[in-house]
Amino acid sequence: MGPTDNPDVSRKAPTRVLVVDDEPLFRELVTVTLSAAGSIQVVGAAERGQEAVDMAERTAPDVVVMDIELGSEPDGIRAAHQIKAANPAVGIVIVSVHRERQYLAALPSRRAAGWSFLLKRSIRDPQTLVRAIEGAARGLVTMDPAVLEDLRPRRRSALERLSGEQLAVLAMIAAGYADAAIARELCVDEASVRRAVESVYRDLGIEGDGAEADPRVRAALLYMQETSEKPRSGGAHRPR
Repeated sequence: MGPTDNPDVSRKAPTRVLVVDDEPLFRELVTVTLSAAGSIQVVGAAERGQEAVDMAERTAPDVVVMDIELGSEPDGIRAAHQIKAANPAVGIVIVSVHRERQYLAALPSRRAAGWSFLLKRSIRDPQTLVRAIEGAARGLVTMDPAVLEDLRPRRRSALERLSGEQLAVLAMIAAGYADAAIARELCVDEASVRRAVESVYRDLGIEGDGAEADPRVRAALLYMQETSEKPRSGGAHRPR
């Protein structure tokens, strides 16, 4: 039996996840959803921010799924920053009932790796949740697709240089899609996607400039920073 025939060698280790939320039913929903995904192992669940910080130190998760509002201090954002300070490699998936994308958009690109944001209602879609977790574990920045679909480039933003196809690819990058997944969504081959991604980097000026941050992270952040919500009919904006 060769090394690739050994299932213990070829099997990828599951992504270790800590779930943090002050609502027991939501913790249970996330735990059950993730337990059904063979690629993820839930290593713990916490109710409060400080409990999450302590548990992360003990369990060493790859990713923490963190609610913003935990009913006490520190809140989810502060607790997440404490966990990141202790272990910069850990991924953070922030979840909220509100559209809090500004937390990610405001992060400097060198510190943004491994941060994702999901609306709580999107947790019911296992693929969206798992994609956000896997993206955070890989050090990417991802945003809830339900938030992204309500965004449009700001006037005179760098995104106005992009074609409609490039914008679609960039939005999927920001949603955490890998090249293979983008290819499936667009019904094209991966080579075409890679060329499209490279053209996005080139036109946004984030390719080959010597920056330390992953260009995929920088592209996702730029999309969040250079977009605003589409106006609703009558000129009103969606509530945040």
